[in-house]
Amino acid sequence: MRRLFLLRAYGDFVIAIRAILNSPQPSETKIIASNHFKPLFEAIETVLDLSLLDIEFHDFGINQSQLNFFTNRHLFNSSTIGQLNKIKKYLDDNIIEYAFLDGEDYVEQSSRIKAFQFFTKHRFTPIVKKSKVYNEYTLFFKPSFKEIVVKIPTDGKILILPDARIQKRNLPQELVQEIISLSNQKNYPVQVAYFKRVSQVNKKGKAETVQFKTDLIFSQKVYNNFTELINLIQASDFVIGADSLPIHLSNLLGKPHFILYPNVVSKAFFTPFAIQYKYYSEFDKFEQDSIPFLS
Repeated sequence: MRRLFLLRAYGDFVIAIRAILNSPQPSETKIIASNHFKPLFEAIETVLDLSLLDIEFHDFGINQSQLNFFTNRHLFNSSTIGQLNKIKKYLDDNIIEYAFLDGEDYVEQSSRIKAFQFFTKHRFTPIVKKSKVYNEYTLFFKPSFKEIVVKIPTDGKILILPDARIQKRNLPQELVQEIISLSNQKNYPVQVAYFKRVSQVNKKGKAETVQFKTDLIFSQKVYNNFTELINLIQASDFVIGADSLPIHLSNLLGKPHFILYPNVVSKAFFTPFAIQYKYYSEFDKFEQDSIPFLS
């Protein structure tokens, strides 16, 4: 049996769960997941059957969005060594089970893999060794998926999710306003939802105060947890958002979506749906016909 350690960001977790869940034998992979993913998993479980997954959650001391060691921002945080020691202790405590199973241990990506192996004194094989994350997971787990079909939201709503974990990826407010205006011209219902607070940023990701034009009629909400986010996605027909967790959840839940991103972001994490339909655009290159049913 192989063990897959999930220690990175929430989007990585969703991509891994999607691939394993749709693989020929989901239970062949034992998932060892950081405890910080548990609320997200439980929220997904309210709308998808995850009973085929063999998953355990453990406290590795991760209190940000991912293991400090895999970040630049928190790499030298005082808790980084403690997190690595907790992973090492788990490996040491379960070495007999691992040897008996004659298995192999995996992590999500190859970034800093040699240093990670050095600190944990354990061998790991990365699943993602190149750049296109979804492709690498598909090659490894060989899952099968139902195709996501584009539905023009004439009876439902367009959901715009401007927030991202990395601030520079937040959708600029003037771009959100443009999409709302285009949707209003087509009489498509629009809802904008922010995480915990209404955040407005310019095209460089800097916070600013923007007054909405009086003709931009739309519904604005604030969601506070993963369950509320998933319910918003489920209630929509089409999702527009940043290259972040909500888009990966939309892909997992089979919702058509469009990615907007700054020019400094690569397409490594873009979803198969967005790639197939070319449903993505840089902030500065978004035009009226970028999303066909809005043109």
